[in-house]
Amino acid sequence: MGRKYLHSMILETIPALKSMTPAEKLLLVGELWDDLAAHPTEVPVSREQIDELNRRMEAYRRDPNQVTSWEAIQQRIFSSRQASE
Repeated sequence: MGRKYLHSMILETIPALKSMTPAEKLLLVGELWDDLAAHPTEVPVSREQIDELNRRMEAYRRDPNQVTSWEAIQQRIFSSRQASE
């Protein structure tokens, strides 16, 4: 099932989505994400995603120093935001 088809199917099934404001859509996305996070074993993972995760884990095992921590990424993002304000 292609992404475009799925997108159309959802909008056709739930036409109210088309009339939502961007803020309402963001709230909905957040709620959907939280629901998925609460049930991680039910989230389908494709073979390609598993292969990519395995590739990244192997790269990390080969050279952990080449990995940037989430904390360092957040710091870089927040620092660049503060500099641009």
